[in-house]
Amino acid sequence: MKKLFGFILLGSSFVSQLCALEFGSMGNTSAAMGGAGVALKHSAWGLYYNPALLSSDPKVKLGYSLGVGLREQNLAKLTTIDINNMTDTAERLIATFTNAGTGGSVNAGVITGIIKDGLNTALGQSSGNVEQDLKDYISKHPDGDYSSLIQGILGAIQKPGNGLTPEQQGLLGNIAGNIDFGNLDFSNGAGGAIKDALQNITINKGGDKGLDKAVEDISSMQEILKDNNLNIVSQNGVILQISSKTMNEKLGSLGVAYFASAYSSMSINADSSKMRLIIKGGNGYYELVDNGGSFSFKASSEADYNKYSLIASLEGNSDAHKLVTTALMLSEVPIGYARTFYLKHGNLNLGITGKLMNAISTQKQININKNTDFQKELTSLASLENTISSNNFGVDVGVLYELDLPEFRYLTIGLVAKNLNSPTFESSLNNITIKPQYRMGLGYNSKFLNVAFDADLTPNDLLAFSNVKQQSQMIGGGVGFDLKVVDLRLGAMKDLRQDTGLILTGGLNVLGFLDIALQASTKTTKLDGTPIPQYINLRLGGSFSF
Repeated sequence: MKKLFGFILLGSSFVSQLCALEFGSMGNTSAAMGGAGVALKHSAWGLYYNPALLSSDPKVKLGYSLGVGLREQNLAKLTTIDINNMTDTAERLIATFTNAGTGGSVNAGVITGIIKDGLNTALGQSSGNVEQDLKDYISKHPDGDYSSLIQGILGAIQKPGNGLTPEQQGLLGNIAGNIDFGNLDFSNGAGGAIKDALQNITINKGGDKGLDKAVEDISSMQEILKDNNLNIVSQNGVILQISSKTMNEKLGSLGVAYFASAYSSMSINADSSKMRLIIKGGNGYYELVDNGGSFSFKASSEADYNKYSLIASLEGNSDAHKLVTTALMLSEVPIGYARTFYLKHGNLNLGITGKLMNAISTQKQININKNTDFQKELTSLASLENTISSNNFGVDVGVLYELDLPEFRYLTIGLVAKNLNSPTFESSLNNITIKPQYRMGLGYNSKFLNVAFDADLTPNDLLAFSNVKQQSQMIGGGVGFDLKVVDLRLGAMKDLRQDTGLILTGGLNVLGFLDIALQASTKTTKLDGTPIPQYINLRLGGSFSF
């Protein structure tokens, strides 16, 4: 059993080498201002965020930017799970609730006998029927004060010759006061082989720390298998905007760039019907269930074990649970054009971008079971075997309206639609489609102060394959102070589809050529005991305009 859980942990640990895709953050200015760029005129990265920006600030602009980011969902929790304690505790429960500690043979009546002795002490007499005695005792204590029964059980646990090992005595002594006595089941069970056998016991948490930790870890394992992903993205590029006031009025403005990005993702795609902790012990099958504030240990069956058990699903060459990896290296050469239309109370900027795109990608699916050679699979992943290269093109369109009223002279409203044609690229398992992305933005663009806000209008799919669909939908904004020597930017953003907490952003620019931006979530996760942001993105770059 320990080995089986170990295989899950081992297979999942490889995800640290892979990552995923979303709207993205190119250029340092927007990255430091809460990711907002759709209506930000003074940035050199208008071609990426909204091609209409090319004509709104008609200058020659040159920029470069390098960045790497990480987003994690649940997989880091694997490092907090005590596999040994979880498996030891499950086996300890089976031994305690189904076996006499010294004999090893099935004797589910041991616990029944302990409770019988406790009831006999508490009631002063016993009918011999544990179910009836328990009902009588509970009816006599409608206030829920079962202290006399608990003391009787504690005495029975320590009684010589009761068939319990010291370890079992310790466990039962810890949980005696936490048993839900109104929810005990002493029926004969499915087979009726053992009279008065304990079929179900519910225990409130807080009695045994090791047991509580094991149950929490089991629930964590189930949550991890359902909803998980680890993404790392590296977006890099150089950009050139070609324009002037005269050129823009007569011909419009142009922009060209080269974007080189790498996206990768690994997630566990699990069979949601095979996640129950049903364990084979002795001559029977038993299930441990987390009820929230309590947990239950109950009899199960061989049929349920084969059909629903997480343990059974990891046997042999099972393909119930899989590690799915995707790596995508995307190169883009966008060429954009924008033109300004001068209206009575503002300027309307319209822009369009055509992108030549090349993708090199590979996908791999690894079955998680006890026969999987993870070392071999890891070597295969690192070698990037079976990569496929394919070409396509993309189309972006954008609009920006600049208000020209006395009180609102610096306000801008923008809207962009990227990848309208849903460019699709071949891959080794499934084709990868970059779906259309829609984002709106607001901006205040003065000479020394810039304020911007962006919001994704629709969720964007990530390259992930867990049971829960992984999506991103960002909102965010910030302020920028453009000073002569040093520029300072601050902001915040929030992913409405991922539970990463508030993402704080900031950046510093010195003389244009040295620019650093950082995004980090307030919600952290732990790796080897060290807390790190669940979402983090670091960018270096610079830009010039004249």
